[in-house]
Amino acid sequence: MRRKLTGLYAVMLIGIFSSAAAEEKILTIGISGTYSGGFASVGKSVSDGETDYLKWLGTDRGIEYKDPVSGKTEKAGINVIIEDNAYNPAKAASVYESFKMKRVNMIFGFGSTPGQVCAANASQDRIPYLSWYAYATPLGYKPKPQYYWTFLPTIAESATPMIKWFVKEKWQGPGTPKIGIMAADVPSWRVLGKPKMMDSYIRSLGGELSGIEFIPPVTPDLSMTVGKLVLEKGVNALILIGNSSQTVVLAKNLKQMGIDTAKITVLCNISAWDESLFKSIPHEVEGLYGEVHTVLPEENVPGMQKVREAAKKAGRGTEQIVVNYINGVIGAMVLEHAVRNALEKHGYEKVAQSGEFIRDELQNFKSFDPFGLTAPIAVLYQDQPYFYNHARIVRAENGRFKAESQWIQLDRIPGSLE
Repeated sequence: MRRKLTGLYAVMLIGIFSSAAAEEKILTIGISGTYSGGFASVGKSVSDGETDYLKWLGTDRGIEYKDPVSGKTEKAGINVIIEDNAYNPAKAASVYESFKMKRVNMIFGFGSTPGQVCAANASQDRIPYLSWYAYATPLGYKPKPQYYWTFLPTIAESATPMIKWFVKEKWQGPGTPKIGIMAADVPSWRVLGKPKMMDSYIRSLGGELSGIEFIPPVTPDLSMTVGKLVLEKGVNALILIGNSSQTVVLAKNLKQMGIDTAKITVLCNISAWDESLFKSIPHEVEGLYGEVHTVLPEENVPGMQKVREAAKKAGRGTEQIVVNYINGVIGAMVLEHAVRNALEKHGYEKVAQSGEFIRDELQNFKSFDPFGLTAPIAVLYQDQPYFYNHARIVRAENGRFKAESQWIQLDRIPGSLE
């Protein structure tokens, strides 16, 4: 009799644990981060922000949603898997296959070059892939149905707030303002050199494009390129579209060549602009300008509390909460918002079984205010779905960034995704 009772008790325990396991709702997200390679300086901050927020969300709270059948408030936990794509196409493809084998519900990535090579497979496998810190490219956006998205439009369109700000607000001199562009020579950014495209856009604003020069992603010297654009062609604004290591080289070359940045405006795009510059080139960076897509860390908007809590949970100090870390957190908030909408419309079982429901929410993403951390986020154009529609300009001053503009809307440029 005792043996029978013991056996029955064991069966009951197994039944209890099995039932608990069956009721557990978990979604797995693979993060294809960039912790090494040419864009590691910015990639680490963004990838850390993405990871920290999702882990904080999954561990402490989960994604709360109202079940569409029962009407009850439920929670879906988040399991986060992290791998380094090294900003390398081959490695990114390997990471994708690893995530696919692990049956992730979605991939959250960094970088245009790593992300675009996975777009066709994502479309075929129906795995949503949001490359948050990336630009739209023909290779990435061609596969249909679309399962791959970037946080910004093409690299050309993403530069429009910097160009508009200089021509419309900053330029005070007589005549037509001349602009020179230096861009990292990566395949997805070659569209900047498309004949007449950037020329026509800048001319429509009242400016003139004096030249576009492509530069190696890693280089010890840019003096020849600077000399060509500034000394020979006489540009009034020099725009760097690249990475922060290139900003270091550029800033040093400007000082060495005696070029006055009070007379020649130097602007750096977001991937070439972060707080690490205050440590690597504290004197040379002073007076340079850059674009950001988030508020600054000291701006006390409601969303900063969430940023600080996620960072604290991960054991990070306040000095690690930089603009690109905030950027990563915002991306994770966008993902959370899309997943919650999918859960409330279709329920956990359907969302866990098929990527099409999260895909639909990202493809048709409605206006979302990330608690003041940036301007409202929305997919405005179905032919080219991206999420950030604004940027603002900041200046390096006394060891910190100082806001120089309000939010400036990004412009579309015909032909930039062809």
